[in-house]
Amino acid sequence: MALRVNATMRFDSYTVEDNGIQFHFVCIDPGPGMNSDYYVLVTDAELTGVTSQAQLASLITTKLQRRYRATGAASKLDPFIGQTLVI
Repeated sequence: MALRVNATMRFDSYTVEDNGIQFHFVCIDPGPGMNSDYYVLVTDAELTGVTSQAQLASLITTKLQRRYRATGAASKLDPFIGQTLVI
């Protein structure tokens, strides 16, 4: 199962960690069988380049899409599911 298309993620909290900031989002209607809580880590290096709310929103949106939708990777990885390798 996957997160609903066009799921709305509400920023709920953050935690400052040694390697960056962990952002916590809650999805009110994630879809059947899906969790409501979602997390992404923004490293200190990534955060250094952010100078506006719009840049932060863009960075976090990209991270959420990559982590929970496999944006940029799914089209490459999905065809490989079920394949076997001989080494």
